[in-house]
Amino acid sequence: MIGPEFNITHPSIYRTSTANPFVLAGLVYESIPHWVRRYARIRPDYSFPSSMISDFKKISLSNSELYTVLLLATFFTMLRYYLQVRLESWTQQHNIYPRFAHKVPESFWKLTYYGTVWMFAFYFHMCVESHDIFKDPLSMWVEWESGHKPKMHWQVQVIYAVQSAFYIHSIYATLFMDLWRKDSWLMFVHHFVALGLLFLSYVDNFTLPGVLVLFLHDNSDATLEITKLSFYLKKRTNGQYYKYYFLMGNAAFILFAIIWVIFRLYWYTCKLLYATIYGAVYLGPQDAPFFPLLGAMLLIIFAMNVYWFNFIARMIWRVALTGEDPEDNREWDTTAVSGLNQQKLDELATEKCHLKPKNV
Repeated sequence: MIGPEFNITHPSIYRTSTANPFVLAGLVYESIPHWVRRYARIRPDYSFPSSMISDFKKISLSNSELYTVLLLATFFTMLRYYLQVRLESWTQQHNIYPRFAHKVPESFWKLTYYGTVWMFAFYFHMCVESHDIFKDPLSMWVEWESGHKPKMHWQVQVIYAVQSAFYIHSIYATLFMDLWRKDSWLMFVHHFVALGLLFLSYVDNFTLPGVLVLFLHDNSDATLEITKLSFYLKKRTNGQYYKYYFLMGNAAFILFAIIWVIFRLYWYTCKLLYATIYGAVYLGPQDAPFFPLLGAMLLIIFAMNVYWFNFIARMIWRVALTGEDPEDNREWDTTAVSGLNQQKLDELATEKCHLKPKNV
């Protein structure tokens, strides 16, 4: 391994908590060509794709690492199937509308998972004194200054094992468990990109950027599921209406939109991309074989965040104009997509379920 070109205290390094996006654009304009020229000197015989294939062949993971992830993925899948059966029965007992019968278990599962892992990531970023990468993003490269791969923190190992297992499960779930939505194929691609990002950052030991990526994403997923669950639960087939679900859902929707803009668009750019597309070039190992691939994956994820924000903006606009409830306008059985009112959608869902009797 060839150590970093500079250390974090070097006067040429632009070090800040949150980079100015315009300054960052200029820095990246210089850092990427600099990395290309330097890598050409370090590996003058590099040729694509043969050299990349050779780098992949050098990857070595222990059986214990592989089995742990696969067992966790299997556990997540079995646990979700169990929750799905139990909660579908619960929806019948509590007079939930039939078109939400499958959505409630899906949202509950995702809320439980994303909420739990984000709280753990929050603990790591805010309470572990040895790592302060959220407030000082470039500090994620300090341990590389010794010229050796730094030791991986045990919390990082837990996050990587759990998240890798979850995305393996999610690839299966997108095809066989989740409702099919307008962006399901994009979600399918997203899960492969996320899994590839976790895998390559793990073998290159770029794990601190990896946990920051996850920290910046999972809270918005959790608040989205709170919004959806509140919408599903507020009105029942027996005529009952729970206003506190209505209030909670609207508050969660506003919070979701705010979190998306701050975490996934602003901080993702000004903290995460600043620390990687710029910082890693000068402060990380100079010969990391998968750096360009990891950088491309980070940019793909950012592009997906921008694309999904299009759905959020359109939802906000529709709610503001019509006063209707915020619906997931990626789903086919919604007023925004189908053009049918909610009463008609409920009637169609009831017919599809053949008026199944409630479980006792």
